[in-house]
Amino acid sequence: MRKILLPMLMAGVVSFAGCDDFLSEYSQDKIVAKKVQDLDELLLGDGYLQSSAIASGPSITNPAGFFNIIDDDSNTGRDIDTLSERSTFVGKAWVQSLIGMYGYFGWQQDVGTNYDGTVVSDDAATWDKLYKHINVVNVMLNEIKDLPHATDKDLADFYRVQGEAHFIRAQMYFTLVNLYANMYEESNCETKLGVPLKLTPNVEFKFKRASIKAIYDQIIDDLTKAEDFLTKSPQNSAHYLHRASVEAVDVLFSRVYLYMQKWDLAAEKAQKVMKSQNFYLASLSSLGPNATYLTSENSDVIFSQGSNNLSSTYVFTGRPGDYCVSKDLYDLYDDKDRRKSCFFGTYNNDSLSMVHCDSIMLKGKYERGNSLRAHVSDCFTLRVSEAYLNRMEALAMMGGEHEAEANDLLNKFRAERIDGYVAQNYTGEELVNQIRTERRKELCFEGHRWFDLRRYAVCEKYPYTKPLVHVYNVCNDYGWKYPYTLVLPPNDPSYTFAIPKSVIDFFTDGSMPTNPRYKRDPLEGKKK
Repeated sequence: MRKILLPMLMAGVVSFAGCDDFLSEYSQDKIVAKKVQDLDELLLGDGYLQSSAIASGPSITNPAGFFNIIDDDSNTGRDIDTLSERSTFVGKAWVQSLIGMYGYFGWQQDVGTNYDGTVVSDDAATWDKLYKHINVVNVMLNEIKDLPHATDKDLADFYRVQGEAHFIRAQMYFTLVNLYANMYEESNCETKLGVPLKLTPNVEFKFKRASIKAIYDQIIDDLTKAEDFLTKSPQNSAHYLHRASVEAVDVLFSRVYLYMQKWDLAAEKAQKVMKSQNFYLASLSSLGPNATYLTSENSDVIFSQGSNNLSSTYVFTGRPGDYCVSKDLYDLYDDKDRRKSCFFGTYNNDSLSMVHCDSIMLKGKYERGNSLRAHVSDCFTLRVSEAYLNRMEALAMMGGEHEAEANDLLNKFRAERIDGYVAQNYTGEELVNQIRTERRKELCFEGHRWFDLRRYAVCEKYPYTKPLVHVYNVCNDYGWKYPYTLVLPPNDPSYTFAIPKSVIDFFTDGSMPTNPRYKRDPLEGKKK
């Protein structure tokens, strides 16, 4: 636990205490930062989340490795009909991925266990990783103010490094508070527990969960500083996909305000991105069915950090027992919508008589390859498209005279994606619902849907809830045994994750209370 919440004292990486006296004691395993550029290197190496090749798909040990298998956009392929068909798929890599992720996929009380109670892994990977990066940023922000920056270049780097650091901390805390705390509601955010708030590099042993309001206040403060610093020292004209820019800050800013239901501020920040000269809404008019949508060359992609857990061809194949795209999502797309043929495909194996089943695979939304180090993350990506959708929703929620612009933006957005699209006129709640649907279609498998469902449930003007249904096929070394059908009802406590067990166990005095989650029994589980 100590490694989670204490500052990072990494061998050979960072320490910012030194002495000029030859006879004085000093650390032999730490490097002293003498100029801003040293911190810039630390920022790249340990500040941002690093990408990695993901061969087995969603993972309990990879940060955010579960984001895209917990909502209604994902499911598993149907049960296999015959014993011979079952044995065909035993031992595949993607089967093991399912086993390890059952606790998340099935919204279990203990996400680190399999369906039979077997302990698969602990549940602290995301918590640990995000706090580690927060602590790196805390050290950097504490040390940079004492470093020289007299030259124009040093001054520019001085501003830019601080801007990027504040952005990283904001994104990490925003993710943590929306995983491990209730949604932001103005009426109770001061009393509801958020997550521990640590802003110093000092070694500390006492922590408690700050209020949701305190976390959001800090996020806004960090983004405000990030925007200011990056305005003073913007990125070079050559775009750095994996480094924050003013546009990245403003997209995240608009999302934060959207979650807070501060519609005017969300719309304002989104519009700044839409007016950018560096990024623009990409047209899909020339996008072929075999194209890859989200690449580093896409003008729509502003920023990305971390791995892509969906990049492997082993997962989301649509094969029996593997993850698949839910039919509920797939049916939302018009046949003339270019995203439908680009994003998705079908697993069609006549020898297994699976033509009739729901077997929708994830195909071309991301670069996919079993050893691929994908450029665009499935969880920590910011796009111009999101800015458009954020502004649409905010304007529609504001209502009145703002509805006309929201409707126009929606029509413009769809016209870039749907061949022969005919403009529509929506108002009121129907306009909001259409925008929410478009958001789901555009941002699917980018780590949005779970959090969108959470915030829709507490929306003051147009609340929305629905039950989520997942089917999990139980298997062993000899074949499939039976399917579980699990349901997550609206407003269930399991929409909020429990504080990791290792964290709770560390604070034996009870100062770190967890979030309640129901023990969940399957609706079906008959042996075949």
